[in-house]
Amino acid sequence: MQTGQELADFAVPRLADYVTVDLVDSVFLGEEPLARLGRDAGRVPVFRRAGVASIHEGIPESLWDRGEPVFVPPASPFTTVLTTGRSFLEPMLRRSLGTWLRCDPQRTRVIRTTDMHTVMMVPIKARGVVLGIAVFVRTDNPAPFEQDDLVLAEELVDRAALSLDNAHRYTREHIAALALQRNLLPPRLSGGPALEVSSRYLPADLDHGVGGDWYDVIALPGDRVALVVGDVVGHGIQAAAAMGRLRTALRTLADQDLPPVELLTRLDRTVGRLTQEDADTPGATVSGVGATCLYIVYDPAGRLVDIAGAGHPPPVVVSPAGRATVTEIPSGAPIGLGLGHFESVRIAIPDGSLIALYTDGLVEFPTEDIESGICRLAAALAHPALPLEELCDRAVARPAGLTTTGGG
Repeated sequence: MQTGQELADFAVPRLADYVTVDLVDSVFLGEEPLARLGRDAGRVPVFRRAGVASIHEGIPESLWDRGEPVFVPPASPFTTVLTTGRSFLEPMLRRSLGTWLRCDPQRTRVIRTTDMHTVMMVPIKARGVVLGIAVFVRTDNPAPFEQDDLVLAEELVDRAALSLDNAHRYTREHIAALALQRNLLPPRLSGGPALEVSSRYLPADLDHGVGGDWYDVIALPGDRVALVVGDVVGHGIQAAAAMGRLRTALRTLADQDLPPVELLTRLDRTVGRLTQEDADTPGATVSGVGATCLYIVYDPAGRLVDIAGAGHPPPVVVSPAGRATVTEIPSGAPIGLGLGHFESVRIAIPDGSLIALYTDGLVEFPTEDIESGICRLAAALAHPALPLEELCDRAVARPAGLTTTGGG
């Protein structure tokens, strides 16, 4: 909506005394906008106010605030503009008061009480589709709009349409990537008889884009359980798709019951081979996969945990007494770089302990370094008497003043 408001603010009072920018609701939702609005389509789609400005304090001309749905008369210049994709100029608005405005008493009342006397309606178009409509009105300025004014209005709207279209396309990609990512993540987690498991996933906002974060819990022979968390470098659909391939490859290797170090080594080779196959495929989009990963195997028989990492933040372990520690592990190189040397550590944990895996988006902020973020996470988890679900909520609660750098 920012571009819509910027358009309205720029045009008032340079060109008009009152301007509105209304977008098809599907634009906000990241769905397909209108190719054209056919009158035989059955109904007028929902429009939502994206921008409004006036020379008058309080904007008395506007019936709707930003973000609110806007009523579009079914047979009016609005629908004509949307049907034809061409602008509408009414130098003398009084001529319209006895026509289409008879079906819109609210607008008629506002037109009369605010002395609106001339109007231009310009479709907001990009790549052959209609995103919305911009309306320019004069009240205090006595000069009626002329053809030169319409040309200027169309130029302003065309420039804004490019930004709106880019934002719409980005929203669509964000939603598609988020849906893909959610479909690739496990629908529910089960630690079997050995573990109680809970998780939270917070998708990144539009500014940062959907990332390639993933997690998994994998049953192994002998009631052992593998815990996995990882983060593919990058954002968007490519990162989500790469995450899906990586998660599938890791699960396949985990089914072979490999030790953590051997699993990460083979995963690194597998990713390198897949990247090379993409490079050898004509027309394929090649983007090297770099990913961090933490792979943990818990053996309830000995209450032992084997941990191997590939450039991923270390786990937090909380004892039954509430002592939280950050487990020191060899960091290892990220997966997919071909550097391939990994090490593991083994720790013993008593019954009733908590082990937390996470991605850097949960602990790294522009105003806080990652070490401080990990300490803050450990403090949030150091309450073993609380239910696991409540501990998850505490872990993902972001303190005031911290803005995220990505998903978590």
